[in-house]
Amino acid sequence: MRIDLMSRRKGSISLEAIMAMPVALVIILATRYIAEGMLTRQEVAVYTRASTISAAAATGPAFGSCTTDRTGIAAKSGISQTVDATCARYRAEQGLSREKPFFRALKDGARAWPRIIRDVEIKRPIQDVKGRGTGTFLMDKPDFLVSQGAVTSKQAFLLPEMKFWDHGKTPFKSGHDKVIWQALRQHGTYQLFPKVFPSWNR
Repeated sequence: MRIDLMSRRKGSISLEAIMAMPVALVIILATRYIAEGMLTRQEVAVYTRASTISAAAATGPAFGSCTTDRTGIAAKSGISQTVDATCARYRAEQGLSREKPFFRALKDGARAWPRIIRDVEIKRPIQDVKGRGTGTFLMDKPDFLVSQGAVTSKQAFLLPEMKFWDHGKTPFKSGHDKVIWQALRQHGTYQLFPKVFPSWNR
């Protein structure tokens, strides 16, 4: 007997439609699985970035402040999610090959007058904060997706320490002004710059 695919019988459903439902369901679930994987990757990236920024802005140890709001994570029904981040100091200029580290270049440039950088040269290496984030997601059902196990996403983010060279604080308070003024005073050259440098009246 030939099956008429175009025929419509009131109150009935075609065999083809019944057979297509499981396939459509699998496609929908697989699509959600892929979408959740992409969303988890994005959420881990955002969490890692925010945690690294928090650590870089902290005045204490970076690892103690390497965290941020995770309220939106693991709030979805039918999905188990985890996210975590760790932060550590990272020597900022260790990868330089063509350029010199900043303060070494500064010192070379001031070789003729080395005292000019005595109050601003930083002895310790410049530090960055490197954050590493790891997140997982696992669907609670159906079984064929649960059997795939947890999907892991890893992210990394690098950020300079948020420390500023403030001329109102030591050692930058003296800065170039005091050094230059002392040199000008030695030869009477200061008379060409009356009241230009703040140290003139000290």
